[in-house]
Amino acid sequence: MDLRVRRAVELAERLPRRTQAILRRLTRRSSSNFKFAFFFLSPEQRNALRHVYAFCRIVDDIVDERAPGEDGIAEARAALDMWRREIARIYGDPSEDGAPPESELGRALAEARETFDFPRFAFEEIVAGVEMDLERQIYETYEELRLYCYRVASCVGFLTLAIFGDQSQAAREYGEHLGLALQYTNILRDVGEDALRGRVYLPAEHLARFGLSSADILARRYDDRFVAAAKAFADLAEREYEAAWARLPATRRRALLAAEVMGRTYHRILDEVRACDFNVFVRGAALRRRDKLRAAASALLHVAMPTTAGTLDAP
Repeated sequence: MDLRVRRAVELAERLPRRTQAILRRLTRRSSSNFKFAFFFLSPEQRNALRHVYAFCRIVDDIVDERAPGEDGIAEARAALDMWRREIARIYGDPSEDGAPPESELGRALAEARETFDFPRFAFEEIVAGVEMDLERQIYETYEELRLYCYRVASCVGFLTLAIFGDQSQAAREYGEHLGLALQYTNILRDVGEDALRGRVYLPAEHLARFGLSSADILARRYDDRFVAAAKAFADLAEREYEAAWARLPATRRRALLAAEVMGRTYHRILDEVRACDFNVFVRGAALRRRDKLRAAASALLHVAMPTTAGTLDAP
């Protein structure tokens, strides 16, 4: 067996043993920004959501924790291909001879799928999204960035919609826009941290509008040009939040309460980024407990509000 393939196999074999540690880490993270969203889910829904997030973290770590150089890229691609095959096994694909999943996480997702009917394409698109980070350190256009964010965020949203219980067209559109809004918020908040890792997610064509280049971001230059660019990108995120919320009345809003808590929480993070005048190179935006409670209260208010027709959505 080729050395690179063997190392990828070894990585894949370690991943199931890491699942419980990853789940514990995700639980800790959920107790921060998403803590109150979990309150509105059943134990079965919470478990399924943890498994979805564990899948996302594992494939993301394959890319982020790879060895340096071309060998590391080749190993990461091989490991991602193994997870593509595991997805096929989760869905009983004939290409895998109907074999059951090989990993603990794969078996857990296959079991959860029986209840929640996860769309297969969402898992596959998430893998394709993290793989994009193997191909580029800098995103040139809005279109490239939107595709990346659709894959790594909106498609996660589609899986959570299955857990929350609404996969209607309106809910899919809501989830797509909300996923983009959350990811754009993440990108803006983490500009400084990503620059330290040699990554620039703000599109080069966006930066150029304000006389900036990716080199300025990597050098962590905070000036009036950056503030203007960051404000325009925050406005882009704001439009995605508004597009998501415009579709909320057409969904089973009560089913999407947890998603709304997540969305309103991240919208407050965006407000915090604005409040620090976009100086994301110094500190990341963080919410206090009372801010998270207010976000949860805002979500409760919006799902309980009558639609334009004056009626509540079906329970």
